[in-house]
Formats: sequence, C-alpha cells, structure tokens
Amino acid sequence: MPARRILFLEASTGGVVGGSLTGILPLIAHLDRSRFAPALALFEAKAIATNGMPVHVLPPLPVRAGAAQSGPLGRLVLRARNLHALTGPRARTLAGLFRRERPALVYLANGFRANLDGVVAAALCRVPVVCHVKGFEPVGPLERLTSRWIDACICMTDEIAAHCRARQLHARRLLTIHDGVDCEEFRPGGGDAIRREFGIPPGAPLAGIVGHLQEWKGQHLVLEAVARARRRFPELRCLIVGGVHRRGVEYAARLRERIAQPDLAGHVLLAGARQDVAACLDAMDVVIHASVVPEPFGRVLIEAMALARPVIAPREGGPLVVIVDGETGLLVPPRDAGALADALVALLADPARRAAMGRAGRARVEADFDIRHHVRAMETLFDEVLAARAGQGTT
Repeated sequence: MPARRILFLEASTGGVVGGSLTGILPLIAHLDRSRFAPALALFEAKAIATNGMPVHVLPPLPVRAGAAQSGPLGRLVLRARNLHALTGPRARTLAGLFRRERPALVYLANGFRANLDGVVAAALCRVPVVCHVKGFEPVGPLERLTSRWIDACICMTDEIAAHCRARQLHARRLLTIHDGVDCEEFRPGGGDAIRREFGIPPGAPLAGIVGHLQEWKGQHLVLEAVARARRRFPELRCLIVGGVHRRGVEYAARLRERIAQPDLAGHVLLAGARQDVAACLDAMDVVIHASVVPEPFGRVLIEAMALARPVIAPREGGPLVVIVDGETGLLVPPRDAGALADALVALLADPARRAAMGRAGRARVEADFDIRHHVRAMETLFDEVLAARAGQGTT
C-alpha cells in the first residue's frame, strides 16, 4: 500500500512560531514514511525546517472583524460577520487545496474554533478530519453542530477532554494524547555557549522563561520574581527567550521599560526568537513558566525536564499533568510573583535539590512524554480513522 497523505493545517498568524506548530513538527518528523506522507499548509510563512516535506503557504486571507459591542447581541453580530467575511472565503480556499492535494486525512492543529474553516472544507471534500484541541476554547452552537463532522478530537490533557464533553462537542471520537519531545534532541549540553554569547559570568545563577512575548505568557511576573530574588542572589540573571507576537508589541515595550529599572538593569537578557531553544534552556539553572491563564499543556516544561532542568509553574492547567510537585519541579499559586520568587530562591539555594529534580524530570519525560509514545498513539489513531471511513465508503 502506498504511503497515505496526511495534510497538516496550522492556522496561526501571529508572526511567531508558536506551540500549535512546534507541537506538530516533531510528530511530522517521526511519522513512519512507509505508511504516511506528511504535507503542511500554513496561513503565513514560518521560519522552520521542513526537510523536504511539501509546504503550502496559503495566499493572504480575510482577517477577523474588529471588536463587537458588548453583550450577547453584539457577539452574535460579530460572529455572523466573521462567518460571512472570513470563514466562508477561507473554507473555499482550503477546499481548493484539499481537492488539488487529495489527502487521505486532514489534521487541524489549532482546535475547533480557529480551524472552523478547515472543518467545513474537509466536510465539503468528504475528507476524514482529525482536530487537535489545545486549549479551553469557548463553544457555541456552531461549534457543537460542526463538531459532528470531525472523525476524532485529540485533547492535550484529560482536563481539556472534560471541557469538550461538558460543552457537548460531538466529534465521533474524543481522546487524550499528550505531546512528546525527542529526548535525543533535548540532551544536556549547549548551555555554556549561550552563557558566553550573552556574557553571563561563570557561576552566576540564571533563571529563564521561553515563550513568545504576549501578556498572557506572564513574562512580567518573572521579571518581578527575579527582582525580588536578586535581594538574596544579587548576581542572578534572567534570560527571556521568544519573539514578539503581533498582539504583544505594546507588552514587549512595557517589559523593556521594566528591565531598564535599577533593580533589573543589566541582569535581564532578551534573546528574541531562537532556533536553539534547547541550548537556551540548558543554560538556565531554573526554568520558569508563568502563564496568567491556565496553560493547556506547557510544552516548554517537558523540553526543560528533558534537559534535566528543574521547573517552576502555576498550580493549574497543564503543569498539573506534567510536573510532579516537589520531585521534578515546584508548583506555585497562579499569578503570584512573590510565590515565584520564593520558589526560585529555594531552588537557587539548594544545588543538590536542583540536580535531583533535573534527574527526576528527565526520567519522567523518557517514561511518559517521549516522542515515540506520541507518534505511536497518533499513527494508531490515523489508521483507525482511515479504516472507519473506508468501511463507510466515504474516502
């Protein structure tokens, strides 16, 4: 049997390479090419390595309408405008792509709401569709209706799956598959070069955060935590890794203003978007995750743990699944810069504890979050969806 084409659709347009894309690239890289032939469709060009995989960058498409007046009626009007002006044209464009490429299955990487156009296009073309839900999305009547056209809904955690069930989404299957990382790519080593590049003195403690600059990612909380922790560790540096999201331009400017204040000046480094995220994480003594809304999963956590780095994260959302509190890292009250600072000071003061957490984190990733487990589950699901559609005579 020839390899079956899987067309991955990634719809982000923030000007950065975000989690919806970094989550599927390792899956694509590790798919069994004798069984599956991946291709990728993007709504904007991205700086990624494709390794010969076909990539389709869609032409500029209509953008979402502006904010509506408050209240149910205003939201209804805005949704109707977007359906007419945005979802319809995008669905027609995607349907044209699906008809040209003739995929055996379409994989939607951005959830129900952001990929509604892909759901409609797949239904029009009678192509099996898998939707990866990566957050606690709002659900309305339209999502409930169109979810019936989805062959399988993949949720990043059981909490997200419960969210989908509670809101009566009706995909034919709904299951949890955790993300994974390639443990061979995320091995300790490479951090020394990053420290030299940024002029971090030997022996100076380094904390850091990885994520595009946008307010909900919580870099401002990390800055406040580092400012407080410097009272105990004056040589402490902070490395902030991530590009500026289109919606984060003003936020990034506020971060720069805070960094220039006397209690942080010269001690915070803005690395920007990087291709060598693993090396950046390896340079850190402690990795901090500080999202101000529940993080659906927190991929950077398993990347840091694979590099044997202790992690600090809010006690909600995905970190509850990833981190074993007190063993692979520390969970703290959400949105609390003081709690982040206390946890950071505790770990910086105890190198032996950091090392033990690092070893435990690496072991946990190898056991539960290695890319091989993720790929095996995804390939099994693809086979089952395709077999079910073939049995219905609709492929």
